[in-house]
Amino acid sequence: MERLFFALGLLLGWACTSSPPAPKCPYRPEPIFSSNLPHVLKYHFERQGTQSIESLLLDTQVYLEIFQEVCRDTRQEFRFTVKGDFSRYVDSLWLKEAVRQLTFLSTFSPQQAPLKAWADAIEAVRPGMRLGEDTELQPGIFIRVDRILSPEQSTLLVVLAQH
Repeated sequence: MERLFFALGLLLGWACTSSPPAPKCPYRPEPIFSSNLPHVLKYHFERQGTQSIESLLLDTQVYLEIFQEVCRDTRQEFRFTVKGDFSRYVDSLWLKEAVRQLTFLSTFSPQQAPLKAWADAIEAVRPGMRLGEDTELQPGIFIRVDRILSPEQSTLLVVLAQH
């Protein structure tokens, strides 16, 4: 009887500390760009499970990193980094720059053309947008534009998300 309680205690202890395995995600992030596109000087893509990082050095001297996470929710974060201190620029400039950068990227090839739709979506809601705040474009589809500033470099963030 003592052994039964001991075995039951071990079983209950194991059941309480282990969680069921997470369901396997059927999706994997795919690269948005490639090394042989116009304006791309350096390119790298790395994927691990449902996440990826893609980095490009453009001939405009913009360093672009794209972080993707896909499964039930999808999130893409574009980070456009340039050398220099842009802290004196007003918020509206950053929103316009997000539109400009996505429009530029959409011209690389037909595969990137859908980025123009995102640029148009930002432009349509830009007057009501605030830096660092999510703006719902459609039910469950959000966009956020923000910035990271330092004296050495400035980064424009554009986050596209579906929850």
